[in-house]
Amino acid sequence: MRIQNVERGPVARIVGVIGAIAVISLAATLGIVVLAVMLGLALIGALVIAARTWWLRRQLRRAAAAAQQQQRQQHDTDGRGSVIEGEYSRGPPNRPRS
Repeated sequence: MRIQNVERGPVARIVGVIGAIAVISLAATLGIVVLAVMLGLALIGALVIAARTWWLRRQLRRAAAAAQQQQRQQHDTDGRGSVIEGEYSRGPPNRPRS
């Protein structure tokens, strides 16, 4: 089987080059637009996740503070006050300090 090469004239070559440049430019522009849209969606998603995380942490801090306040109030109404327990021991007096 023999492949025939068709010789094109200068006008056809110029039209072909202009068409190729147009297709490459369109593909590059479309690629940039798609990339920008994807980055925008990723940014919006990151902002939504950050806002949700901030809101949940804020609620947890408020709940912890309320629980701590309630515990303090309950402890204060017992009338016993606060007690710190611990042990204290002292070594021999002639022992050098380290």
